[in-house]
Amino acid sequence: QYHVRTLDQVNDSLEYCNSDDPEINNWNYILGCYSGSLDDTQIFDSTSYSLDDDCVIDDDIPVEQSESEVATDLRPQAKKPNVIIMQPDDMPFYDVWGRPPNNPSTPDETNGLPTYGLPHIESLRLNGLQMMQAYTTSAVCGTSRFSTITSRYPSRAMSNGGGGTDPSNVIIPTTKLLGDDCTKDNLAVQFRDNGYRTAMIGKWHLSHISTQTYTYESAVNTVKECGFDVVEGLYIENLRHEKKVLSSNRYNDGSFSHNMEWITSEAIKVIQESSDEPFFMYFNPTVPHGPNRPERIGEALRDFSCRDTAAGSLAADPIIPGMTDDGDCQSYRQTVFDRAEGDSDLGAIWVDDSVGALLRALNDTGKLDTTIFLFQADHGIDPKDSLYEGGVRIPQFIHYPAGISSGTRFDSPVSVIDIGATMLDFAGITPSYEIDGKSWKEAISNEGSNAIWDDRCLFFELQMDRAVRCGCDKYLTIYEQNWASGTYKRGDLKGLSNDELNLFDLCDGSKKYSTDNNMEALNLIEEADGLEATASDFQALLDCHRSRVEDADFSQCQPSPARPDISDDSASHLRELNIFSAAYLVVMSLSQLS
Repeated sequence: QYHVRTLDQVNDSLEYCNSDDPEINNWNYILGCYSGSLDDTQIFDSTSYSLDDDCVIDDDIPVEQSESEVATDLRPQAKKPNVIIMQPDDMPFYDVWGRPPNNPSTPDETNGLPTYGLPHIESLRLNGLQMMQAYTTSAVCGTSRFSTITSRYPSRAMSNGGGGTDPSNVIIPTTKLLGDDCTKDNLAVQFRDNGYRTAMIGKWHLSHISTQTYTYESAVNTVKECGFDVVEGLYIENLRHEKKVLSSNRYNDGSFSHNMEWITSEAIKVIQESSDEPFFMYFNPTVPHGPNRPERIGEALRDFSCRDTAAGSLAADPIIPGMTDDGDCQSYRQTVFDRAEGDSDLGAIWVDDSVGALLRALNDTGKLDTTIFLFQADHGIDPKDSLYEGGVRIPQFIHYPAGISSGTRFDSPVSVIDIGATMLDFAGITPSYEIDGKSWKEAISNEGSNAIWDDRCLFFELQMDRAVRCGCDKYLTIYEQNWASGTYKRGDLKGLSNDELNLFDLCDGSKKYSTDNNMEALNLIEEADGLEATASDFQALLDCHRSRVEDADFSQCQPSPARPDISDDSASHLRELNIFSAAYLVVMSLSQLS
């Protein structure tokens, strides 16, 4: 018997049966079930062919059944995919990537790619899957990363424990990997325990570290405890630049800075390792961190060398095909400056070169087609540290030639909590612990959006503020009505509604997410009659979510079936009538900036 493939599993751009020389025909992928010599082979129309009785339909290779229907399977199994999750720190959200609408304070803002482009990141996007409505759970780096590595909401962190507040205070210090979160309940442990080599490269930010007793070696061992076989190029926390911090911080003594060459060379070593085991790599560049201080990337490129690392001084510059090909790091770094129009371009160009180097290494080792390369920002940056769309919407691209068609788009809401469920699904692994996310592996086969996913409810958490999006509707509660809340503060600065209770129609009266108008400037609870019941339904959802977190219950909270849809014609008409009110809010916010 020969391997049976259905039509949608066959790459019709390759040559299967068209050659005159039968010796080079790729019989493993011919449609149908064949036996006997080639001379006896009959050819049927694949659209009307029925499998013979001795064939078995299976996701992999058909098994010939014995009379007892029990046989030892000695067939080679399909190779499990390698998995790379790459998460740059504070990556910009460019216009071409479908970013959220402008804030009212900057209505005409544009964010184009650097003049020379970002060709390697664009290759991931255009030759793979682009999530058009991807979200993080929380809009700062540590809280977001907790969700990416665990597939859980950050309020579930064992290090949170409620913190004596209700709702719990979701901040970086309360969302570290402690206890089972580190040793059992995360992606690295799941992959490691199922035959994968696991590696963490770059920024971690998920362990409690004493800056006074820190050593690089002890930090590496701490991260390894969370499921990683290999930990290299480690930045255990954010870089700090202030002199008063440097003088008392053994982690960051000022002898090193951002170093994309160092961490990229360590990632390439993982790719190049000869092994029959697939690998899982969590790769986290420290750049372009700090959108408000982009000149610090220039300082790192100019004032430090490729040999200056958190692990000490390297003996030689890393040689990285596609970056430092000749081993001359400073010459390469000059090309980053040459391609940038200003400091704000430097970090993205540096990251893009790293993506190109990884893709080249995957191609050179024959692993490109069988590697899932997921690229995403850790959170939004306009406004960062808030639960508005600009803080929680992220770019997310997935490149996997063996499993995802080029140019695929999925236009339904997904979250970083779905990454674990999906990557494990592709690898054929059932997680051994409960998670909040769900796999989109099958959903993406429906080009565009998916009705089941369109209406799902996603929750967002930061400090004691909470938000939930169900379909087009978003409900935001701001616990403290002052600048102690990052969301309240950014609402003031950006001209967005920051009342205690806020209800938004993200589709602007239609059924499709609006990227033209920022609908978070207008609180429908204040401006529309009859929506108090809708707000109450959403508050019940948030109460349900909080309760299930407290009870370690992973069942999903669902909206009331009777909940009205606020994205109807009357709501759209209301927004037209209240355009002056929205403009007034913007003017008030801008006056506070002056």
